[in-house]
Amino acid sequence: MKENAEHLTFIDLFSGIGGFRIGMELANCKHVFSNDYDKYANQTYTQWFGEDGHDSRSIWDISLDEIPSHDILCGGFPCQPFSNAGKKLGFSDPSQGNLFERIEQIVAAKRPKVVFLENVRTLVTHDGGRTMHIIDRKLTDLGYCGTREIINAKFWVPQNRYRVFLVYFLENQEAANYMQQDLISIKESHGKEAKKLSSILEENPDRSFELPKGTWLALQRHKERHKGKTGFGYSKIADFNKCSNTLSARYAKDGAEILIKQKYWRRPRRLTLNEARALMGFDNDLAMKYGHLNGFPTNICSKAQHYKQFGNAVVPRIVADIAQKINKYI
Repeated sequence: MKENAEHLTFIDLFSGIGGFRIGMELANCKHVFSNDYDKYANQTYTQWFGEDGHDSRSIWDISLDEIPSHDILCGGFPCQPFSNAGKKLGFSDPSQGNLFERIEQIVAAKRPKVVFLENVRTLVTHDGGRTMHIIDRKLTDLGYCGTREIINAKFWVPQNRYRVFLVYFLENQEAANYMQQDLISIKESHGKEAKKLSSILEENPDRSFELPKGTWLALQRHKERHKGKTGFGYSKIADFNKCSNTLSARYAKDGAEILIKQKYWRRPRRLTLNEARALMGFDNDLAMKYGHLNGFPTNICSKAQHYKQFGNAVVPRIVADIAQKINKYI
C-alpha cells in the first residue's frame, strides 16, 4: 500500500448514514466533504460523525467550486431507479434518475484520481445492460478506465446482500486491470465462512418489535396469494444458522424480508434497530472509533426512518477492503 495513504482524500456523495465514510476512514483515507439531501439521514449522519465537511443541501444547489478537490470520489448513488424493489425507471426516474449526471459533472470539474461507486446489482442488467453501458461510456469519455464486480456481503455481515462496486482510475488502465483481480479476490473471500444471523440477535428484545396481529395475518394471506412468485413479499421465517435475506429500505412496512421467530405462542417480530444496525455492519467496535461507547445511536429519528437508513446503507468493511486495494495504485 502507498506509504502516504492516510493523506488520500475522499468525498462522500449521497452519504446516507456514512457506510462509505467509515470504510474509507478504516483504509486511512481522509474525509473532506459529504452530502445528502435526506432530512433524516442527515440527522443520523451528523449525530454519528459531527457536522464538519457535511452539506445537507441538494447536490444541484451546491456549486462545483464549493466541492473541495479530492483523490477519490465515493458515491452510493440512489438505487431505487434500478432496484427490484422500485419501479426500475432508471435514468427516466423524475426524482433520482439524473443524479449520475451530477456525479459526471463533479468528476469532469475535479478530476479525482479514482471514482468509487456502489449500487444494486440490477444496475448491471437494467434496460438490457444499456444503463451500465451509458455510465461506463460517460466515465471513459472523461478519461477513466474502470472495472466492476458484484459482491455478496455475506462474508462481512449475516445477510445475503448483492451489490455492484465500480472502480474507475484516471488514465490508468493498468491499475484497472489489477483492480479487477483484486475485486474477484475480495468477492471470493478465500477461506471465509458466511456469517450467521444468530450472531447479531438480541436475547430479550423489546415486545414493541413483535408484529401486530393484523400485519401477521396479512403477510400470511399475501404468501398464500403469491406462492411460487418472487419479490419482496413474505417468504419464510429467517433461519438463525444462515444469512438473512436482504434488508431493504421498506423493512419498516411489515418486516416481511426478515421475520424472527419467537418462543411459545408469540408472533414473529422484526429485527430491533440495534440488530438492523449490526446486520449492516455498523458494529460497536466501529462506533467506538467515533466516540459512541454504547454503539451508534438508533434513537435519533423514528423507527421507520432508521430502518430505511439501514436498508439504504453500504456495508462499511466491504468498502474498507476495496479501498485498501485502491490505495495501492494511486
